[in-house]
Amino acid sequence: MKTRTTITIDGAAYELSDEFLSHVLELAVEGGCSYWADASGEAADKAQGNESIRDFDLSDYVEHDSDVDDGDAPVYASATFLASKDPAQGGTLDLQGVADAIERIVSGDAEVPEGIREIISVAVEDGDASDIDTEAADCIVQIGLFDEIVYG
Repeated sequence: MKTRTTITIDGAAYELSDEFLSHVLELAVEGGCSYWADASGEAADKAQGNESIRDFDLSDYVEHDSDVDDGDAPVYASATFLASKDPAQGGTLDLQGVADAIERIVSGDAEVPEGIREIISVAVEDGDASDIDTEAADCIVQIGLFDEIVYG
């Protein structure tokens, strides 16, 4: 999975890797949206028929994080988020949906807390999703699914 998605913000083009976008889904599935949704992610390899996907973090089993080669970690291609109290609310978000939501948030077309917008903006400008936390990932998912922050 080595493709890139281009988003445009204030006339400037930014390329986001699939790994960047997948990281957002991973954060949302593994905790960011857990207070309102039952979430499950589909790894890109699984979507292509590879059933040998690792579902744990090797860093829990090694002495130094630098000993971890995380190249085999799941890279989500999509994720489904269904509201715990009303499964009719929610849906599936793919990498393009994540990119579209990020573009709307950073360009100011979606209403999110300013601190969250700044975190996402810096990550996009740097091309590094590691600054995006679970709260920001939750906002991205909600904008992608509902066009607004519904929960939280």
